[in-house]
Amino acid sequence: MGEIVIGSVPYLNGRPLVRWFTDTEEGRTSGVRVVEAVPSRLARMLEEGEVAAALVSSFELLRTPGLVYAPGIAVAADGPVLSVRMLSKVLIPEVRSVALDTSSLTSVALLKILLAESYGLTPRYLPHPPHLERMLAEADAALLIGDLGYRDYGPNLHALDLGAGWKALTGLPFAYALWIGYPDRLTPELATTLCRAKDWGEAHREQIARAEFERLDETFERSRFYLTQIMRYSAGPREEEALCLFGEKAFANGLLPGPATVQAVGD
Repeated sequence: MGEIVIGSVPYLNGRPLVRWFTDTEEGRTSGVRVVEAVPSRLARMLEEGEVAAALVSSFELLRTPGLVYAPGIAVAADGPVLSVRMLSKVLIPEVRSVALDTSSLTSVALLKILLAESYGLTPRYLPHPPHLERMLAEADAALLIGDLGYRDYGPNLHALDLGAGWKALTGLPFAYALWIGYPDRLTPELATTLCRAKDWGEAHREQIARAEFERLDETFERSRFYLTQIMRYSAGPREEEALCLFGEKAFANGLLPGPATVQAVGD
């Protein structure tokens, strides 16, 4: 069997799902190689057959027929996520325009749902590279994700944490990303390997935070808190319920052309 290539996000929150492949002898000899790209690029790599599976926006699973996901694994949070936020110059109910970091389809869709259903807002949305100062020069608010979303920008901006907003709206956790692929390549065997990597990563989150924080221009304490207290990597019935509800709300808000169906590997 040849080498299997999988794609992961270049953010701290993805590291516990992939460091097993580079940090352990078992992982290095697993026949799996990890490449990194932003979620929107990973979706294209998946479509073009460059990777067998991608840790990609859960919205991609909802909008693309034929994809399956590896069960039991997610980049998720039950409440505040801290790294997926809309930062605003004005109070949230006064937002009329939002600059979007479009590298995450899930976050864009989730923000539109929350602003519509929780605040009755349909602001003007402007795609924009993820640079907060420039985004806020063109819009009332900015959506940032990942390591840039987690950064401390001081007390002068109003923040809408999308995880907290979803929890308030639905009472459920939220799965931001999943291992997704086409069933001929994301096989049950590969899904089992991804679960093994997840189990190792969950057990070594503090070690991963220590290895990563300087690269991110963060403190070890903030990185450790984020990985050990905020992020969740094991997905169960509540995450699956949230995923289905996310699909229903995306359809109801005109973000999907039809009702979404989701299928796990092997189902």
